Amino acid sequence: MAIAHDLGRIEKRYGEITMPVGILFGASDRVLGIDIHGWPVMEKISGLDFEPVEGLGHMPQFVEPERVVAFIERIADRAFAPKSDTGS
Repeated sequence: MAIAHDLGRIEKRYGEITMPVGILFGASDRVLGIDIHGWPVMEKISGLDFEPVEGLGHMPQFVEPERVVAFIERIADRAFAPKSDTGS
């Protein structure tokens, strides 16, 4: 599997991320455990918007699509917000 081969290298670069990032994580995911693939990421990405969702599994977009859309819009709003001019 490609992901098994590349994941470690990808994770090493999480600290380089400078744009707004969000993770909506199904806390009941049986494919990716939140204790391994969820909570620890908070320490690796500065300003990460991490939202665990109790009772949801691996594919929350199929169970709660409105919540997923709202989450994506929230992150997009941060990503495309006008930069404040602090040099005036």
